[in-house]
Amino acid sequence: MSKRTFLIEFLKNWRGTGSIIPSSRFLTRKMLEAVDFDSAQLIVEFGPGTGPFTKALLNRLGPQAKLWVVEMNPKFCKALEKIQDQRLRIIHDSADQIKKYLDGKKADYILSGLPLAVFKKELNEQILHAVLASLKESGKFIQFQYSRASHRLLKSFFPQVKIKFTPLNTPPAFVYVCSQGAD
Repeated sequence: MSKRTFLIEFLKNWRGTGSIIPSSRFLTRKMLEAVDFDSAQLIVEFGPGTGPFTKALLNRLGPQAKLWVVEMNPKFCKALEKIQDQRLRIIHDSADQIKKYLDGKKADYILSGLPLAVFKKELNEQILHAVLASLKESGKFIQFQYSRASHRLLKSFFPQVKIKFTPLNTPPAFVYVCSQGAD
């Protein structure tokens, strides 16, 4: 999918898309720093868009591990379907519905590019409750945002929230690494 198509989807639904272009390789690298690929068995990604994180995750994911991506936009789902990898499962639904797909399983990591800062408070809380219900106790929730507006929200759900800055992205981004306990 081209950057032009991504821009068109942004113009149709800026609240749902969150950015005018896909994430940079620098942001991708920063998002994946906290992932232990040697031990991860199940990773969930919210809002993969056209898949820059998805492809990077699959490149590093172990042969037995699984990657489930949750995307609302049907055009982005179509683009993701072009990725041929048996470890990948594409779920066309809202992130707050992830628990029903996990069927009792728990994720080691949940990565998210969802634009929390533009979502209503109720939806943010539903998503974060779903994250907590779907994440292993030792798991991490890794979220990027273009501002620090979501910091207080994330701190209200996770006792540990570390922030990393990625200036080499358009726009520059903050990566939040959230966990339920100390590292």
